[in-house]
Amino acid sequence: MSDEPRLLAETSGAVITLTLDNPSRGNALTRPIYEQLNEAYRRIAEDPSIRVVVFTAAGDRHFCTGADVSALGGELRKPGEVFTLTWRHAGIRKPVVVAVNGTVAGGGLGFVTDGDIVVASRRAKLLDPHVRVGQICGYGALRLTSIVGPSEAARVALAGGVLDAERAHTLGLVNELLDTASDARARAQEIAATIVAGSPEAVRVTHELLRYIAIDSEQEVVLSDANQAWARHFSHPDATEGPRAFTERREPVWVMPHDTAS
Repeated sequence: MSDEPRLLAETSGAVITLTLDNPSRGNALTRPIYEQLNEAYRRIAEDPSIRVVVFTAAGDRHFCTGADVSALGGELRKPGEVFTLTWRHAGIRKPVVVAVNGTVAGGGLGFVTDGDIVVASRRAKLLDPHVRVGQICGYGALRLTSIVGPSEAARVALAGGVLDAERAHTLGLVNELLDTASDARARAQEIAATIVAGSPEAVRVTHELLRYIAIDSEQEVVLSDANQAWARHFSHPDATEGPRAFTERREPVWVMPHDTAS
């Protein structure tokens, strides 16, 4: 197996399994992985024989720890581009089953909040450390508000709170808990097979209606505004100070609001 960070895409019948494969870095996201994700989304959208997506990650410790720290300065997301990290961003209209095999942090949360069905290992935990490294909270943390409630989302996004697997299951973010990462991945495949066994047209329309009824128009406006806020924040001194302090293993020196022009 290659040591290079990559996305594995394996098709079996009508199911495609996408696996983040960067375990030595916590399955962190890199620009190549991001580009491979978008290529996979194009393939999924254009290939009618692919009817269900299973999304998971390698190993049993980390699902996705967000962007690699070196990417926080802008390497993962290029200035001015339309950022399409998840299948929801890419407009994929096919069911996605997510198998959470371990720790989810930062940008990785979006893959969980955007799953149609989510199963997880009991050792999984979810958190968002963005503000601790000078960044605005991630997309997934914002999406948490409509799934687990604004108070719990604030605990995660602002106060470094952790959602363990049991809590995530109780709050409805995770549908099923499995003992191990392997069990979670196997269960995701079982669920995908059950979906594939149904009428393709009935599945398509049902899935479309389920997503449509779940749309919150106000949330969509906020997410659009957030996208602009993330883009602007890359030019703020804290956006580079946080990752630099983290890599240098020191306390960050933040810019106070009155130190910058309004």
